Amino acid sequence: MDVHAAVVRLAPADADRYVVLRREMLIDTPHAFGSSPEDDRFRTTDQALASLADPHNAIFAVQASGQGSGLVAAAGVIRETRAKRRHIASIWGVYVAPMARGRGLGRAVVRAAVSHARTWEGVSAVQLCVSEGASPHQRSPARRLYDSLGFLEWGREPEALRVDGRGYAEIHMSLSL
Repeated sequence: MDVHAAVVRLAPADADRYVVLRREMLIDTPHAFGSSPEDDRFRTTDQALASLADPHNAIFAVQASGQGSGLVAAAGVIRETRAKRRHIASIWGVYVAPMARGRGLGRAVVRAAVSHARTWEGVSAVQLCVSEGASPHQRSPARRLYDSLGFLEWGREPEALRVDGRGYAEIHMSLSL
């Protein structure tokens, strides 16, 4: 599958395509996301439309070329709206489809999300959480990506997620802008 490396900000018209990718990510890597397909906030197109229309939220994605032209990578960023936390943005929903991994698409969508956070006046930090993954003694590809982009670990939540009876820690990370 050919993949266009162009990262685009999704618009409300992309809601259907994002819902499809979001469901795929929750099924493909359940230990990496706090939501399940049954309780996800993006179960329907209407829910995705609301998020994509929110000026404090943005989703960046890469589209596959060819049949279907579905999305193969995405990362969201949201700005805190409460007065005492408006200086913080959070990266969420980072995913690259298995057939598109190893091509730098995760790095591209995360960089786009961070760049967008820089456009929000007063934002001085971007935070994210990453699952410890399969082994607590080996850094996951996602963790290695965030480390390479300058995110620093500031905390760890043991057993933050439980999938099929197994607990996964979440590592909290921050990038100073």
